[in-house]
Amino acid sequence: MSLVIAGHLVPLAPGAEDETFDGRVWIGDDGLVAAVTRSGQAAPSGFDGAPVVDVGGDLVLPGFVDLHSHIGYNTLPLWTQPGEAAPYAHRDIWPNRKTYKPDVAWPAWTLSNAAPETMYAYVQTRALAGGTTAIQGWPAASRPPTNRLVRSVDDDQVGPLRDPVAVSLQALEKEQLQRRAKEVLGTGRSFVYHLAEGQVGSLAARDFDAMSGPGWTCLKPGFVAIHANALDAAAFRTWAQKAEAPAGSTAGTVVWSPLSNLWLYGSTTAVPDVRAAGIGVALGTDWGPSGTKNQLGEIKVARVWSDHQGWGLTDADLVRMITTTPGDALARAWKVPVGRLVPGGLGDVAVLSRRGGDVWHDVVAARDADVSLVVVGGRPRFGTAALLKAGGAANTTAVPVGTARRRVTLVRPDDPSKTWSWKDVLARLDSVRADAAVNPPRGAAGLRAAAGAPGAGDPPGTPVIAVRLDMPGGPGATAGPPPKGQTVDIPPIEPLNHSRAWLASLKGRGFHGGVLDGLRSFYG
Repeated sequence: MSLVIAGHLVPLAPGAEDETFDGRVWIGDDGLVAAVTRSGQAAPSGFDGAPVVDVGGDLVLPGFVDLHSHIGYNTLPLWTQPGEAAPYAHRDIWPNRKTYKPDVAWPAWTLSNAAPETMYAYVQTRALAGGTTAIQGWPAASRPPTNRLVRSVDDDQVGPLRDPVAVSLQALEKEQLQRRAKEVLGTGRSFVYHLAEGQVGSLAARDFDAMSGPGWTCLKPGFVAIHANALDAAAFRTWAQKAEAPAGSTAGTVVWSPLSNLWLYGSTTAVPDVRAAGIGVALGTDWGPSGTKNQLGEIKVARVWSDHQGWGLTDADLVRMITTTPGDALARAWKVPVGRLVPGGLGDVAVLSRRGGDVWHDVVAARDADVSLVVVGGRPRFGTAALLKAGGAANTTAVPVGTARRRVTLVRPDDPSKTWSWKDVLARLDSVRADAAVNPPRGAAGLRAAAGAPGAGDPPGTPVIAVRLDMPGGPGATAGPPPKGQTVDIPPIEPLNHSRAWLASLKGRGFHGGVLDGLRSFYG
């Protein structure tokens, strides 16, 4: 299905990233951008009868790319270990705290096993509500969910390469890591790897030692390091030197998750050192227990922290961290432009309300309710009723985003010809919550069988889908089921937006030292 979107375009085209203008984006039947035109320019051929979605003066941007999350945990609220007085040194400590499994691992496991289709519907809609069109961090599953609303960086087959983006979230031994990096990066693919998560000077910094050796096979332009907050400036300089990036290209990419880092470790990635070394910086939300709800939330954390540290990051710098920088990292492997509205690029679009000021500030300051349309591959997936109707979207259901009302395209997993109501999605999650509080989960097979029971789990008749969560629970532990006979207290399912309650939950919790209390100023 072809589609035309008219509005104030922010294309972020190479060499012209600062240009914005009134115009139209023309997306072809193949889901790729066919043309980008200014007002008054002639239309390309082949769009006779294509739906035209006119958003007036609102901002039309490339869809946001979240280059790191763990979406199987994005049903959960922010988590802390009560009474913990000092930030954690590295990622192997907090998963072994007393409340981690009952508050994080067991609830996420129960929801993802009892109602996987329902869980996927909720977490993808939460991403769309923030303008996200591609996200890394999908759990391993026996099959894709029926509703594929957002691109999976981990699994989607985009472009000509087989398995274009390889991901490893567990630390690998040096020989294994270098062998894996060579087979991935040596074939033009991208390699996404959890690296050195923790404080500078902690044991986590030793992860970088596994990079060393003949050829430094890991440190190439296609390498994407998640967090890297335990590394110092010297490590980033070494990376840049060994990468031997072509002129005009970055030496690789670091995924910065400021809220999660500050929440757990009291410090975060030294972004100026990364940028000074010629390495790109992208933003990632990480996950619900220590991250924001979407990229519009994470970009605000980045704004507040940059100002607090005096880093001097501009609003335009931050916008590129959710568009062009992660997009360029993926484009290396997908072989099509990503995070830019240019001919031949992915037809992924986010539309935000225009506040009337500087374009870049308007994006950084945008609230969840300012997202009026999200398009993935030329197909409207989320937005206002009027814009979705204009774009020809079918099977839409109303969803609340704070006091605003939006719609999302959802089909029932038991009968894809029918619309799946958001009310039913939430009711099913709550049914699993209620059941788990009184009936101990019975293991994955038992939970999937129980999913057909009325009022619990996925809709009756939904084909089986087995999910294995991607977040390790620390040394010797897994994010697996609770002990036999153990009931599970799953927290209430939160609203999609950064609500007053969510903002209030930041205060006096985590290890950000109160700096992030300032997020409230963005939300009124």
